[in-house]
Amino acid sequence: MTAAEHSASLSRRRPPLVGLVALALVVAVTAPAPATTDAAGGFSDVPEGDVHEPAINALAEMGLFEDTLCEDGLFCPGDPMKRWVMAVWLIRALGGEVTTTGSSRFADVDAASWWSRYAEELADREITVGCKLNPLRYCPDDTVTRAQMATFLVRAFDLEPAESSAGFTDVDVGSTHQADIDALFAAGVTAGCADDPLRYCPGQPVKRGEMATFLHRALLKQQEEAGISDDVPDVSLTDVSTGDTVELRSLFTGDKAVMFWFWAEW
Repeated sequence: MTAAEHSASLSRRRPPLVGLVALALVVAVTAPAPATTDAAGGFSDVPEGDVHEPAINALAEMGLFEDTLCEDGLFCPGDPMKRWVMAVWLIRALGGEVTTTGSSRFADVDAASWWSRYAEELADREITVGCKLNPLRYCPDDTVTRAQMATFLVRAFDLEPAESSAGFTDVDVGSTHQADIDALFAAGVTAGCADDPLRYCPGQPVKRGEMATFLHRALLKQQEEAGISDDVPDVSLTDVSTGDTVELRSLFTGDKAVMFWFWAEW
């Protein structure tokens, strides 16, 4: 038997294996997308129906508040937002690996503190430049003002500049945070603190409940601009040679699933 005849004989005896090869690539986009359902957050001091309840519950479901609660099981929505807490929430919301450990550029941040790496990461990502110089400080226990909050969020989520002024009567044109306040308004993250006349209250401290709502809106805005739906549909793939079906499911809410497949014959 010639080599060609031997090869043909083997080919006749071995049926071709036709397989469906599928690759599912799940890519988290910049940050875990916020849940849009009002899942119970379990905070006894957040009344049902409170204006900030949906955002607080959604972010709690994402694990943003771990180790930053005021007391066990309490959220303290009316308490002022501290700068160290802001660092933790922002970096967790943005996602990605926190690579900074063991040191701090800020003279008033103890590198041994568990949250110090979040403040350091916030500086690495150019979201903060600190609060004071000579020496460089972060002022971790200071309260975040509404003006500062605007700048934090605009930098963190890379919000587009506003095409025109929001018209807040209590925000000075050309002031440090004015452009970021206008950008926050244009993005729909804030509607101000009062109207008639429209005001922003830039010097007022941000409360924890308010911050949850601002952060949740910014995340939803990011999700909307990325064109990401709330859920990735389940997919069933069948190997026609065996009849076996593989169910592919998304493991993350709001992620982007990129799928492609090809037929192969061996």
